[in-house]
Amino acid sequence: LLKKGGIMVYSTCSLSSKQNEQVVRWLLEKCKDAFLIPVSFSVHKKSTQNLGFIEEGSLPGTIRFNPIMNEMEDGHTPVDCLLPGSGFFLAKVGKR
Repeated sequence: LLKKGGIMVYSTCSLSSKQNEQVVRWLLEKCKDAFLIPVSFSVHKKSTQNLGFIEEGSLPGTIRFNPIMNEMEDGHTPVDCLLPGSGFFLAKVGKR
């Protein structure tokens, strides 16, 4: 459905790798003309402390918004992917 040269953003309100990285990997393997466009948040050093909840996904170039990450500084134990609706995932895919 994506035309040549097109860009698609795949985003979920989940931290489940089955709904996120595994779906993107499947798409990249199935559609040989698809490629991942790396997503990053380049910010000034002073403001990076405010973005502690942003982390790279297990598939390089993808991003997870994980509010649990902030809790680690407060002494709470991080629980990654146990609450699949507790964050967001973002991947950007292009078509050759």
